[in-house]
Amino acid sequence: MVQYVKGGEAMYISKITIRNFRIFDEIGITAFFKKGVNAIISENNCGKTAIIDAMRIAFSTVPYKKDIYFNLSDFHVRNDGVRCDEAFISVYFDEISPDFFEIWDPENPSKGEFHIRYYTIKTPEGKEKIRYNIWGGPVEGNPVSADIFEAIQLVFLGALRDAETEMRPSRSSKLASLFSTATNTDEAKEEIINVLRMANSEILKKDSLIRVGHIVNDNLSTIEQDVLKQSIELGLVEPRFEAIAGALRAWIKPRWVYLRKDHSEFQLLKDSYSEEEWAKNTSEDETGVYLDILALRQLKKNLPAAVVMLLDTLSLNSFELFQNGLGYNNILFMSTVLGDMKTSADTALFNLLLVEEPEAHLHPQLQELVHGFFDKNSNRESFQVIYTSHSPTLVSRIGIDKLVLLYEQKHRVNCLSLSQSNIDEDDRDNLERYLDVTKSQMLFAKGILFVEGISEALLLPIFAEYLNRTLDKYAVEVINVDGVSFKPFANLLCYANDTQQVTIKATIITDDDRCTNKEDKETYIVKDIDYDTDDIDSIVLKLKATTPSERFQSIDALCQKAHVNILGARKTFEYELAAYPENIPYLLEAIIQAQPVAGKRLASVLTKLHTDEEKAACLWLYIRDRSKYKGEIAQNLARRLKRELTTMLWPRPESSDICAITKPFIVPDYIKKAVYSVTEEA
Repeated sequence: MVQYVKGGEAMYISKITIRNFRIFDEIGITAFFKKGVNAIISENNCGKTAIIDAMRIAFSTVPYKKDIYFNLSDFHVRNDGVRCDEAFISVYFDEISPDFFEIWDPENPSKGEFHIRYYTIKTPEGKEKIRYNIWGGPVEGNPVSADIFEAIQLVFLGALRDAETEMRPSRSSKLASLFSTATNTDEAKEEIINVLRMANSEILKKDSLIRVGHIVNDNLSTIEQDVLKQSIELGLVEPRFEAIAGALRAWIKPRWVYLRKDHSEFQLLKDSYSEEEWAKNTSEDETGVYLDILALRQLKKNLPAAVVMLLDTLSLNSFELFQNGLGYNNILFMSTVLGDMKTSADTALFNLLLVEEPEAHLHPQLQELVHGFFDKNSNRESFQVIYTSHSPTLVSRIGIDKLVLLYEQKHRVNCLSLSQSNIDEDDRDNLERYLDVTKSQMLFAKGILFVEGISEALLLPIFAEYLNRTLDKYAVEVINVDGVSFKPFANLLCYANDTQQVTIKATIITDDDRCTNKEDKETYIVKDIDYDTDDIDSIVLKLKATTPSERFQSIDALCQKAHVNILGARKTFEYELAAYPENIPYLLEAIIQAQPVAGKRLASVLTKLHTDEEKAACLWLYIRDRSKYKGEIAQNLARRLKRELTTMLWPRPESSDICAITKPFIVPDYIKKAVYSVTEEA
């Protein structure tokens, strides 16, 4: 056996390629990873578990390390129902020591790789058997011995973790494993065994045990008389280290312990601390007090003997794991597993922790703490964590470069490692600041609508309902970028080396912002013109005669390159809404609710205008100069439209009043196209 010496390099898996394995077809997928913590994300049934299992299989070539096997059912089944007869798994490393010549790439001294080909054979009896070939480096035929895998420590935590069962006393429990790893010398093990032997010896001296021996021997003597003359001697089970490790169990120590005020030592305990110390570490009610035991013990060294005894007694309070919540048991289990890995990490060349859905049973704040825990521990050399997740909370905590996105497109599963997307450094910085818990949900969606502001974000879901394309039904997210910085998002959704390959169906909805070029005096609409201008007809002419702004044209060109849809409003979102005369009463109602006096004045001005274009321009000018009310106006309009959708009725009074709603609301054409673009069936 080759003895590998752990060097100073921080070895890590840089990528894995999988073909013809389960959901992945003959084209396959390539997932790129970074040092430290990485996450594989997707909607359900897109292959996250398949990647994790492929890695487990690849590293389980040593027979006694196998906890998972490649089965016939693991071969990919094509759309025509035919099962493939071979599959490939390739694992690539960076910062690998050249001492590992079996998997070392001579052309790239810091890199290494190994490949496994699984295939089937038929026995003379006609049974199918699975065989595999494994080779190291880029050239097929270079053998890889088991020594390589002996130097790698892999730990897997499945999604359906049963922490209570895993922590139950047994020789295979995680506590037993940690105890065995921590007690890593024969001398230390013998010391523990001797302690138990001495304890056993003292127990055997107890009168009750001696009396038991006498009782049994007296009865034997009576039965046997002088025939056999046998006797027994009592003893305890011979202590063995494995049995001691298997007997370990964990109890939950509560932080807060209740003590009644009528306890004989209560007042002495309280008098041992200052008022400030007592108030900070206790919580009293009418009959008793909750004590922060650990804090009170650590607060003072010189306590009365009676107080020390009381705190010791209270500290013994504990409860079983089954009495604890699933979330905290999950954390306890992961802490034990990671502790075992940390303790034994120095003996392994490379340590890999694979976790499915670490967020299980955890509220968002605890999820963040767990991620921080992983991140802190993975900063050590040759320690890598790869987990799968459906949690936007975890996604928002991890760097973009460490996210691997699986998605379905054209009836096959694809993989985009966001480190390979088309974003530059500025894009990356902007996205990592922007992708909070809410907006990270877009990476799990089947479609995304990017919008400029709150008005569009509030109204688009309602408009989709009007079109009978409820966004929730199609797993579509509306993402408010709070401005016009769409470039990072467009680049994120395509590959740097293949802009033809689009990931998630995405459409950008933005204003075309015509008439904003100050250099063009003939078309520019100045900022100080309000809605009641006498020159409204010239504004209409400018809006009709000009083309979209340079800003819009630039985004349009970017989207065409990235194959992301873009749809622009003539001038602004509000102008497009008002361009339909049926919508003006709706908009006026929403405006008057937000600004009763000014809104009625606007209505009066509108009655004096003659064309639909003039009224649309007037409404746009009003909202432009009162932008702080845009959100409230949008909310009012959304509330009105939602009410109509709920009742499926709208008022149609016989009135010529411009504020009277006589016809249903019209969703603008460009909004229709946007909604259809992300909700069309594949």
